[in-house]
Amino acid sequence: MKKFALYLSIIAFLTGLVACEGKAWDTDESLKEITYVWSGNYIDYVYNHLAIEKIDTIEYSYKEKMYITTDYKDTLRKVIRFVQSKDEKEDSVDVVSTLVQYGDTVIVTTDGYRYYDELWAHLYTLDPGIINCEGIFHVDFYETGKTTPWAWGEVPYQKTEDSYTRRQFDNIKVGRY
Repeated sequence: MKKFALYLSIIAFLTGLVACEGKAWDTDESLKEITYVWSGNYIDYVYNHLAIEKIDTIEYSYKEKMYITTDYKDTLRKVIRFVQSKDEKEDSVDVVSTLVQYGDTVIVTTDGYRYYDELWAHLYTLDPGIINCEGIFHVDFYETGKTTPWAWGEVPYQKTEDSYTRRQFDNIKVGRY
């Protein structure tokens, strides 16, 4: 009986070592980089290319500029679905970003999945979304085929007066479940 208990203990120990084995993308730095890139793809892209700016600049000549102030009173809603099917070289993507704008208020929400050979990811904005450049973009990382996430990453968005970028790499948080 003691031999059997020792044998089971060794198997359990070795199984634990294999289960905790790190992957090439398992470092905090690589999870931060992935989260940062995806926040740029699905949040910043929508803000920077689809929202209507309050002041548009039109340049008629090299010396003259004309400023047009838009008084946007209606509701603008744009839904962008990023889809890419799995082939031999690319990962599979199905992410939906939605922009809702009314006057000075801009709301961006994102929800979707990315599938790689070695991991899956659920990407989404925390409720109620990124409002006027403030909110949190969140990523849950899963091992392929698993239903419980093992790690997460978050990009906090904050307004900044001196920078066009609304997210900072140094502020990204990652952790393990």
